Amino acid sequence: MTEWDEVVEYIRKAMEAVDEAHGASEELKRNTNHDTFKAFQVKMDELHERLSKLKAVLDNEEAYTIDELMDALSKVYSGHQADYRRTPRMK
Repeated sequence: MTEWDEVVEYIRKAMEAVDEAHGASEELKRNTNHDTFKAFQVKMDELHERLSKLKAVLDNEEAYTIDELMDALSKVYSGHQADYRRTPRMK
């Protein structure tokens, strides 16, 4: 899977997290108690995490692109991914 595919996957997962957080907020509105509030907090934390990962990639798009290119070239010439990266691997 290329890093572009992973960005697309991050977007898909962020959209799912938005839907889940929205569902939790609706349940909290209908039935306000400690358990629904806790469930809402968990879903909002998941959404925050997914959006933070996506933002990190988008803020460093050029660096991720260069690292992906270097990985591809390294695989062609040496058979393994590049040893050095400016960005963390997505997986």
